[in-house]
Amino acid sequence: MKKSLTFQEKLTKIIKRQKKLATTHVIIALIFAVILMTTLNFIDRNIDRSFAIEIQQEEDVQFTATMVGDVMLGRHVEEVIKRYGYDYLTKYFQPYFTASDYVTLNFEQPIVIRDEEAERADKKIHFKIGSEAATALKEMNVTTVNLANNHMIDYGQVGLEDTFRAFEEIGLEFVGAGRNLREAQQILYQTFDDITVATIGLADFQYDNYFATRSRGGILRADPSIFMPLVMEAKENADLVMVHVHWGAEYDNKPHPRQVEIGRALSDAGADIVIGHHPHVLQPIEVYNDTVIFYSLGNFIFDQGMTTRRETAIVQYKLDKEGKARVEVTPMWIREGRPRPITGILKSYRTNRIYNHLTKKLTEEDSWFYDGDKLTIELHHSHVIQ
Repeated sequence: MKKSLTFQEKLTKIIKRQKKLATTHVIIALIFAVILMTTLNFIDRNIDRSFAIEIQQEEDVQFTATMVGDVMLGRHVEEVIKRYGYDYLTKYFQPYFTASDYVTLNFEQPIVIRDEEAERADKKIHFKIGSEAATALKEMNVTTVNLANNHMIDYGQVGLEDTFRAFEEIGLEFVGAGRNLREAQQILYQTFDDITVATIGLADFQYDNYFATRSRGGILRADPSIFMPLVMEAKENADLVMVHVHWGAEYDNKPHPRQVEIGRALSDAGADIVIGHHPHVLQPIEVYNDTVIFYSLGNFIFDQGMTTRRETAIVQYKLDKEGKARVEVTPMWIREGRPRPITGILKSYRTNRIYNHLTKKLTEEDSWFYDGDKLTIELHHSHVIQ
């Protein structure tokens, strides 16, 4: 006669059976996930090879400025550059840069030439790149580089001086840093087809030894006693005032109250466009007294892998001959360190995610709308051409 199982034995048998089923389900789910990711990557790569950007020249536009966020060419991005070259990195955004009069970005590392002499700063993460990066930016049609950020002194005064020399040798203009406080405070004036643009670079963080003093090189602190008179001076001498600010908390997708306070103070002083960066993620856009404030344009060329850190945008400011201005924001996606158009089966999801986030601070009183794959914001900037 077959012996009946006790309750404990029956329970143990059920648990074992469930474990086998659970293991099978996990394996099936993993296989499905691998197949899905492989398929999406295959689709992305095929689109990557065939997709081309075409920029239509607009006869009524007198001046075009292009703005992007953090550009970091070291670390894993440098490996991509060595493998494929800079042309691979710039393929999808180069047409925007080429079609622009003024192109500006945050350069998130020093150029280090004298490696043996350079001392690493007492911090966890250090970025650097060689002098070929300056030439690459020049060839991209970058006109103005912001150096006011939390990595510019990663390799001390040697790295800072090497950076200055690399840009000066090829005639690429920069803001936000200097060999002393007087140099760091200098306003950059550039003229494009009778439009004079003033650019200022600022940084707001806690590394006190990164800031320029009367006797030490460094970056320019976002101190109201410094930036308010600077912006007012720029407003007096230029048609359009651009201000870079490296601020906020890393990976925070909302502007901190301090960012809002500084951004609006810059507007009150006369800034027309505030270009924010440092959080490595996109933050909402605000229109305040006809100043457009980009609290964070996120990463642009970078090697971070989280979804929000791969979401980016390229911004173009277009001014027509009658003084009508608009800002066009085109969402992009970072893959292998480079920004590229959002395409494929995830296009709608990724694009809407970015749009929904960027427009959180725009109101019904602001003039904004979606135009194809772009978010367009209209501005009253007739003062720029008067």
